[in-house]
Amino acid sequence: MSKKCLVSLVVLLSLAGCSRWHSSGPAVRGDQRVMTNMAGRTVIVPKKITRVLGMSPTGTILTYTLSPELLAGWNYYPDPGELAFYQEPYNHLPVLGGWYGKGNTGNLETIVKAHPDLIISMGDAMGYAVAERVQQQTHIPVFILSGELKKLPETYLVAGDLLGNPTRAAQLAAECRQTIQEIETKISAIPTAKRRRVYYAEGPTGLEPEPAGSMHSEAIDFADGLNVAAVPGQQSYGHTPVSMEQVLRWNPEVVISGYDHTSSPGEFYRKIWTNPAWKKVTAVRNREVFETPQYPFNWIDRPPSANRVIGIKWLANLFYPEIFHYDMRQETRKFYKTFYHVDLSEAQLNQILATAVKSPTEKAK
Repeated sequence: MSKKCLVSLVVLLSLAGCSRWHSSGPAVRGDQRVMTNMAGRTVIVPKKITRVLGMSPTGTILTYTLSPELLAGWNYYPDPGELAFYQEPYNHLPVLGGWYGKGNTGNLETIVKAHPDLIISMGDAMGYAVAERVQQQTHIPVFILSGELKKLPETYLVAGDLLGNPTRAAQLAAECRQTIQEIETKISAIPTAKRRRVYYAEGPTGLEPEPAGSMHSEAIDFADGLNVAAVPGQQSYGHTPVSMEQVLRWNPEVVISGYDHTSSPGEFYRKIWTNPAWKKVTAVRNREVFETPQYPFNWIDRPPSANRVIGIKWLANLFYPEIFHYDMRQETRKFYKTFYHVDLSEAQLNQILATAVKSPTEKAK
């Protein structure tokens, strides 16, 4: 090789090295843009997004409330009760799986075949590392949104920019902000001694609660319920096992019966009234036991997403009726219309609230 050729080769290699180590990152095409997600992670996303998949139901529900036409599919098979509240054509979307719960992993081949432009990770306990891995495996950008309840207004605004629907995002963000601020203002005046002692009962026997500080009980904490389950959370999925003896020692004033797909709807709520051990609990004796509305999504968690906006109004009403005076029928109608795109019938409204509020007879006592 001549001296001239050797010099040219060195120059080319030097330029290549500069390009590799001193560039601002991968090249961005004209149909793409660079965004920083809510975890501080830089992601290259399409300028126009047409199909979205949530890594978990948390992000899927947010997408459903904001831009349902973009949903590529659901994460799990909805039960018939849930499907009845979905609008056409979203009750016929395919089930693609996801990364959430007890080690669930999405079927990569199925997901790639569905051709989503974007995968949303919202409030997922597995977080940043899994988002990176999924993006590398699928070659689909993964965008992280905050799942924190108080950050829902910001989450909607970021998601609206991301998905090209800023006007609707601003509307939903405003609804979230108003509810959060209103409840925060009122509960700030409640003395610690007056906080209601609450137990969130999950699982078929009610002995798998969510302790305070868990993302699954965040709505209860926010509504200023004093969560009596003083045990460390054992897993990100929740369902921390306790004994009946512990529940009797805690002796809650209010019991919230939860529901997820590990039990049948209403299973524990039906059992609690006739169980001799539970009859000793103050909440049961005073008939202060309520079941979380669950259609189409649980108002507290499973998943902890936008459904908590109506959930914290419901909980605040239950815990402190002397302070909060929400008409839950009216509030439920408004929320479902605004967020879930559905006008509730009287029968649907009755179904949602049947075991979630006190009957007029009980209120009069």
